[in-house]
Amino acid sequence: MPTPAFPPPGATDCHVHVIGPKARFPLARERSYTPMDASAAELAAMLARLKLERVVLVQPSFYRTDNACMLDAMAKIKNSRGVAVLPDKVAAAKLDRLHAQGIRGLRVNIATAGAASIEVMRRDIAAAARLCERHGWHVQLFVLSTAIEPLTPLLAALPVDTVFDHFGLNAPGADTPALRALLRLLEAGKTWVKISGAYRITSWRDPRIGPLARTLCAANPQRIVWGSDWPHTPKPSQRKPNSQEELPFQAIDTGALLALVPTWLENDRLVRRVMVDNPKKLYDF
Repeated sequence: MPTPAFPPPGATDCHVHVIGPKARFPLARERSYTPMDASAAELAAMLARLKLERVVLVQPSFYRTDNACMLDAMAKIKNSRGVAVLPDKVAAAKLDRLHAQGIRGLRVNIATAGAASIEVMRRDIAAAARLCERHGWHVQLFVLSTAIEPLTPLLAALPVDTVFDHFGLNAPGADTPALRALLRLLEAGKTWVKISGAYRITSWRDPRIGPLARTLCAANPQRIVWGSDWPHTPKPSQRKPNSQEELPFQAIDTGALLALVPTWLENDRLVRRVMVDNPKKLYDF
């Protein structure tokens, strides 16, 4: 029997960013770091090289609620969707325009900005969920893993689905309250997890990543998607808040990250589900 093609037709990268050109799309004045540019053309070239046919762009922290750069890239890249960042209150007409442009979720990024109280997290997540409800979007969460358990009652009660960035955890390995809470949310069927950005929680070649990916899939294989996290923004230890100095991206081979997926999942049917079927449902391709 012939080996199925990898990546499978319709494969989706569910987590990338575009940056700049800064002369046209300036960064927010207050930001945690200044990255180099990563253009829509460079993103399209990466997708073509790796034979990824669909893509989800995610609003990065240094653009705050100005989604213009991402929307411009989405207009140029075929088969794209987006996850935006918006203020607490937005007119219905603007939400309708964003939906027509391909937005399918709103991101609440707490981890990049630093510590926040659980009450502040609850407030921000609930506000995003109210906006998402109009078009059935999801709330995408980037939070410290210690927040997952206390947030669980709220997430279970939201009127929309939630999606956790980057495995949902700060580290792989041992059974923890955060992992148990995340698995319960997956099993309940309203939460999704991106197995993306492995290098954010450990070395991307760490042998513990595969077992973690399989554990998450075992909890609910219909709620897992994959993302490259291109262009691999600078390490937190290198970042300089509000500095004009451009920091280089991490030297990580995106193709090698993609090649890890079948070793993590060890099943062609599951690979197709995670890379094709689940993204199609979540992002309305």
